Amino acid sequence: MESINRRSFLRAGVLGSCAAFAFPFNALKAGTKTQYSFAEANIIIELKAVKKRISVEVNQSTEFWCYEGRLIKGSQSNLVKNSGSYLGPTIQVRKGDRVKVIFKNGLEEKSIIHWHGLDVSHENDGHPHNAIEPGASFDYDFEVTNRSGMYWYHPHPHGRTGAQVYHGLAGLFIVRDNEEAILNLPNKEQELQLVIQDRSFDESGELDYRPSMMGAFGNVLMINGKKNNKIIKVKKGKYRLRFLNGCNARVFNFGMDDKSEFMQIGSDGGLLEKAIKLKRFYFAPAERFDCIVDFSKNKTGDIIGLDSLPLVEGRGEKYNLLKFEVIDGEVNSFEVPLSLSAYKKILSSEAINESNPKEFELIGKRGIGWTINGRGYEEDNYTKDEIIDFGNTEIWEFYNPTGMPHPMHIHGTQFQVLSRSVGRLEGALDQGWKDVVLVMPGDRVRVIKRFNTFKGTFIYHCHNLEHEDMSMMRNFKVV
Repeated sequence: MESINRRSFLRAGVLGSCAAFAFPFNALKAGTKTQYSFAEANIIIELKAVKKRISVEVNQSTEFWCYEGRLIKGSQSNLVKNSGSYLGPTIQVRKGDRVKVIFKNGLEEKSIIHWHGLDVSHENDGHPHNAIEPGASFDYDFEVTNRSGMYWYHPHPHGRTGAQVYHGLAGLFIVRDNEEAILNLPNKEQELQLVIQDRSFDESGELDYRPSMMGAFGNVLMINGKKNNKIIKVKKGKYRLRFLNGCNARVFNFGMDDKSEFMQIGSDGGLLEKAIKLKRFYFAPAERFDCIVDFSKNKTGDIIGLDSLPLVEGRGEKYNLLKFEVIDGEVNSFEVPLSLSAYKKILSSEAINESNPKEFELIGKRGIGWTINGRGYEEDNYTKDEIIDFGNTEIWEFYNPTGMPHPMHIHGTQFQVLSRSVGRLEGALDQGWKDVVLVMPGDRVRVIKRFNTFKGTFIYHCHNLEHEDMSMMRNFKVV
């Protein structure tokens, strides 16, 4: 895959400039290892974080940090390795499965795994205070209660999440259920899971990680952990395309170069109630987008490009993310049903603070860095608005007065977007169950969330990973 002009590529992913701040690094405490029994789990997997060299160019290898997986109990479909990729193995389970993961830290620094989007207890969530030392291990044990969807896993040590993800530590976690199965969505060769990331390499071929107030931006696109994986061959018919924005900081403005439509069927937390037609949309770090794209009317040899348009019209140039090449043959026919899922929207009247949403201002503060309400990350501290009674439903409002996008992620149960007061730009993905909401410059976004599954300490933060590492992360406690 060709490199993109570094200056234009970087400019396309950033909306504004910010002043410099000092960023303290907080020490971490290692977590306590839990016990497990082989007889109790449906699936047992060992994941080890290691450094290894992978060839991304002919006659050239690069050191990546990778998750190596070993299936101890389960079927082969539960752990699918990605040959030639730095991405960790794809974990595939069904709703209701009991999963145990033995994480071994083969790095030279602390780490821990967060199961992004999964509703698990605080002991299993991968909180930074559970980060383990080099050579140590941590055992996860949880039942998968999430709806069918594309989730993922990545490290979460405070101050080093951005660096560890950038060097390769990430993988997909796919959940299936009966509600999805009866729809007979395109599957097998017609279901494509696509992780999009940007990376930079130095002259010797090694990763060049350069964090800044803006984040870390690369000038080479990686698709599914591979550098030369840009052209995807498809036959005539409908395909299910499932995207993860796995970048540290880059926001895309998705659009097909032939102006064709995406039929969105799912979001972060699984299927929508009904399909939605979109021609373009903003796609933030850690968000997932599940859609149907129809190639049945294309001719053999047609090439359709998926582009990222400028975030602000007239500022920057569009660039190509990947291409679909139509080849001979047809795939099974499929019609998108009128109804996809029976989930219900959470009414604002359910919230205990319907008339008084909790407000979280996303700002930089000198001497701390990026903050939430002027507060940086503190390992074991909570303000009054960060203490939540178990069983409550609350409305949170994120306000972004800065010139940069902030994709806000709340751990624990998925939430729904209630409203968005648009500051400068329209086109964010707000439908369905979410665990990341993109708060663009000037936006006020209200989300509603139930805190009714687990008690304990969780975190909420910006999923621009450099912003998170620079202290745009806070604890909340369900009591």
